[in-house]
Amino acid sequence: MLFELSKENFNTYVLDSKTKVLIDFYAPWCKGCESLEVILEDISDDFYGDLKVYKFNVDLDDSIPDQFDIFSLPTIILFENGNLKDSITGLQSYKTIKEWLITCMTSSS
Repeated sequence: MLFELSKENFNTYVLDSKTKVLIDFYAPWCKGCESLEVILEDISDDFYGDLKVYKFNVDLDDSIPDQFDIFSLPTIILFENGNLKDSITGLQSYKTIKEWLITCMTSSS
């Protein structure tokens, strides 16, 4: 199970982080979000030590999603050293997400 962030701890775990962080912006009613969580648990295992993977429930607070212009779910955003590096919207396959992450993590900022 992925650790769930809140408005109160978002800065500490994401924006103040010195590591790469992947955030799954989701809602409990979103069927694609349910499927994505399983994929992201595997991604978290595969990238253990190189990437932190968290989730954020957009129904509990809209200020964080608004800050990053999240209009569709699911949306995943990759942060590096507290800065938004890249994002993907919609349900994606494990292979697509893994390839995207490898590309993002090996390219210079």
